[in-house]
Parts: sequence; structure tokens; C-alpha cells
Amino acid sequence: MMQLSDQKLNRIIKILLVILLALASIYIFSQFTGFINAIRNAVSAVLTPFVLAFFINFLIFPVVRFAEDKGVRPRWLIVGIIYLIIFGLLAIFIYWVGPKVVTELKDLFTDKIPKIVDNITKRISGLDFENSPTIMNIIDKTQSGIESYLIIAVTAITTSIPGIIDWIFTIVLTPIILFYFLKDHSEIGEGIYKAVPAKLQHHFIELVKKVNDTLGLYIRGQVIIMFGIGTIATLGYTLIKLDYAILFGVIVGLTNIIPYIGATIAAIFPVGYSLLAGGVEWYYVMSLNIAFQFVEGNILQPVIMSKQLDLHPLIIIASILGFGSLLGVVGIIFAVPLAGFIKVLILYIKEVREKKVKEGYEV
Repeated sequence: MMQLSDQKLNRIIKILLVILLALASIYIFSQFTGFINAIRNAVSAVLTPFVLAFFINFLIFPVVRFAEDKGVRPRWLIVGIIYLIIFGLLAIFIYWVGPKVVTELKDLFTDKIPKIVDNITKRISGLDFENSPTIMNIIDKTQSGIESYLIIAVTAITTSIPGIIDWIFTIVLTPIILFYFLKDHSEIGEGIYKAVPAKLQHHFIELVKKVNDTLGLYIRGQVIIMFGIGTIATLGYTLIKLDYAILFGVIVGLTNIIPYIGATIAAIFPVGYSLLAGGVEWYYVMSLNIAFQFVEGNILQPVIMSKQLDLHPLIIIASILGFGSLLGVVGIIFAVPLAGFIKVLILYIKEVREKKVKEGYEV
């Protein structure tokens, strides 16, 4: 009995020591937050274009492989032609949609929003709040809060210039890195293969196949769905005669790539606009957005994507928060495939271990 008590006491002491060490580690790290943030920003700046190029590679490399199977050579020529086609289509898209989106944005910020603000101000001014000190106090605090928010927003825009510069470098570097990923795909894969210890090379090949099968299908499917739901949304908004249908449709398409959160973000803009500007009733817009999500979840997803990553919603949300804090917007966009990659890796390790155990029993 005494021995059992000693074991429990030792266990409690060990748990307390682990907790104390964890708290001490947290305290020490908290003293170096500036240094840690600097390292995180540097890692993010380096990783972002490589992560973007890595995942875009899943979209384009099957086309390169198809062209090679048809006898087209050399690979740099295939990649060059693909680049010309992609940038040509992008230029056509920007030429057709870009001016309309810019015009709608300009009209929204220079005409509609000032009118909405002026209309709200007139409505508030027409109400008799002078006899209610409490309401007047709330209005004063709201006005001062808006002014403070605007000052903070202007300051944030000024301080975000380095971030904008980083994004410019990312936009420039990503196609260059992607070009070498595509052109030297075999050489890069072979180099990594040789760097892997000999006893793990077989596992490396199997893992790469699983990643290609799972993530490649997911990414290609998501891009198709993004364009599809964006087009459907634009047509839907046009049919109900909502202002800025193209702008709101583009927002629906772009935000659809973010699981769960994207649908809410997409609905906020058109529903908020219909509430403030009038015209189309807000519940029509809300119903339409619910219909978009129904089409995306019950028609486009099952038809376009035959396989799913099958990740729990909590894991997806945790991935968005975690990778978003590390890589910013890119981390949010690619949180699901990154989590899917980790899942494929964990499942493969588990599969290998189970196989070893089974072989051991058979022996």
C-alpha cells in the first residue's frame, strides 16, 4: 500500500515538473516575441512563393505529362506554351472582367457608399434623440469610435506597405519558381529521392503517389468549383437585378476556396449592400447565397470531386487558424490541402506500422 502511494506521489511530482517546465518555456518564449515574430515573418516571406508554386504545380503538371505522353519535347517548350496560354487567358479575363469590376468598385466607393452614409445620417438627424441623454451618449460614442477606427485604418494602410511589397515579390517570384518546378520536376523529385535514406526511398515513392492522388484531385477540383460557383453567383445576382453583380460574383468565387468561413464572407457583402442601399430585398440575396452553397455542396462537390480529404470541420478550422497565422492569406487558402498532406503522411505511417506488426505476427 505504501509502495502504491509512493508511485502516485512520484507520478504527481513528474506531472508538476512537466507543468513547471512548460510554464517556464512559455515565459522564456514570451520574452523573445519580437525575435520570434521576426523569424516567423522571414520564414513566411520565403515559404509563401514556394507553397503557392508547389500547389499550383498540382494543377499544371498533369498537362505537362499529357503533352509528353503525346510526344511533345522538350519540357521547357511545353511549359513555355502552357505559360503563354495561361497568361493569355488571364489577360483576356482581366481585359473583359477587370474594367467592369474596377468600374463597379469605383462607383460603389465614390457614389453608392457616400449616398448610403448620407441617407443614414439624415435618418438619424430626423429622429428626436435630444430628450434621451442615453441615446445621445451612444451616438456620440459611436461617432468617436468610427473616427478612431478610420484613424487606425489609415495608420494600418501606411504600416502595411512592407506587406504589400512582400506580396509584389511573391506575385513576381511564384511564376518563376513554378516554371522550374514544372521544367525540372523529374530532377527535383530525383534529387529529393537520393537525399532520402535508402531504407526509406520506397516509402518516399509511395507517399508521393498518395499525395499526388489526394491533393492533386482536391486542388484541381477546388479551382473548377471556384470558377463554377463564381459564374453561377454572377448570373444569379444579374437575374435578381442586384447592383454590382459581377463584383459580388467574383467575391463569391474567390471566397469559396476558404471552407466554412468563405460562404459567410461571401454573403456579408451583397446582403449588407442590399440592406443599406435598398433595391433588391436582402432576404432574396440571402436566399440566393444559401442556394449557391447548396449547389456547391450537393452538386458541384460530388460531381467534380470523386475523392474527399475527409477532414473533420474542427481540424479544418484549426488548420485555417494555424496556417493563417504562419503564412497569412496563403495559409488560409491552402490550409485544407496542407492539413490533407499531414493527414496523408500520418495515415501512411500508421499503415506501414500496422503492416510491420502484421508481418511480425505472421513470422
